[in-house]
Amino acid sequence: MRKLLVLLSLTALVSVASAQSDVVEYLKAGPEDASMLIQSYMNPFAQSLGDGLNNGWYYTAETHKRFGFDFSMSVSAVKVPGSAKAFDLSQFSFNNIALADPSNSMAPTISGNDAQGPTLNVLNPLDKSQVLYSFNAPGGTEIDIVPVPVAQLGIGLLPHTDVLVRYVPELKFNLEDDSDEETKVGMFGLGVKHSFKDWIPGLKHLPFDAAVFASYSNITANTGISFTPEDYDSRLADLNTGQYENQELDIETNTKKFGLIVSKKIAILTIFGSIGNSQSSSKVDLLGTYPVPNDFNNAGLSFEDQVDPIKLRFESSNLSLDAGLRLKLAFFNIFASVNKAEYTSYNAGIALSVR
Repeated sequence: MRKLLVLLSLTALVSVASAQSDVVEYLKAGPEDASMLIQSYMNPFAQSLGDGLNNGWYYTAETHKRFGFDFSMSVSAVKVPGSAKAFDLSQFSFNNIALADPSNSMAPTISGNDAQGPTLNVLNPLDKSQVLYSFNAPGGTEIDIVPVPVAQLGIGLLPHTDVLVRYVPELKFNLEDDSDEETKVGMFGLGVKHSFKDWIPGLKHLPFDAAVFASYSNITANTGISFTPEDYDSRLADLNTGQYENQELDIETNTKKFGLIVSKKIAILTIFGSIGNSQSSSKVDLLGTYPVPNDFNNAGLSFEDQVDPIKLRFESSNLSLDAGLRLKLAFFNIFASVNKAEYTSYNAGIALSVR
């Protein structure tokens, strides 16, 4: 079975670290059990992508003059904690599967060890003592730092207000030279930063800048995959018929962030910090027609076809704290920051700025 791409890359402007995984192997457990397993396996990816997209929006509370602008390129490195690199299969109440060895129950997540996980037995629903077949939980990628590069344009359109835009049109490419499974990725983001000091008596002359901020981002990714009866048993290659040619993995993440930014400029150095709320919502859908065993007899496995068997949702809402530095060199800014939301992440970049 071909490996399934679950962390998709955006070329040039924005990318999510690409890595391959046999996560679709969990479909052998049946759609209900597979949903629980894939949810736990994919969770670090969903959280990292959400945190990464919410980073790098600002490096100062100061806003542009009318029609001033900056163009920045930055990358966020989202650190997946050790506690998110594995999950305990013994904590689940499965319908159709059981651990072959109850003492070996820790399975890697997508960020975990690149080694096969515990063996899972698929049971006969009419006779739980009968094992129909077995498979191993897929290994991870050992990628525990997820980079999310972003390019962004900010323009001063209204008094004391910057409008920030991120955009990547839908890109189409094959990630493997010998693969006919096309991958499509696109992104859009919109943010607003407003400096409010001049509107509040008593704050205007204080020696720092302050602004409120809000943003929204959306990233979509789609890739073709292949999962046929042959993946259960190589002797079933003759059953690889055309109804399994429409399979694909769809990923969509929406993020929101809002809060307060404060910064202090000292010569060419600016110190900034922020507090706010970071939200993300991701969906992972396995679309198309897939073979799912429905019987086992002397002739072997028989299958029923199931359409769109996996639809997962991930939600996150966390207090977001940022702290960082900016170094201004003529028309260029170099900046770096650290962020704490669901995970800890680091951001650094460079910007061309005309105020």
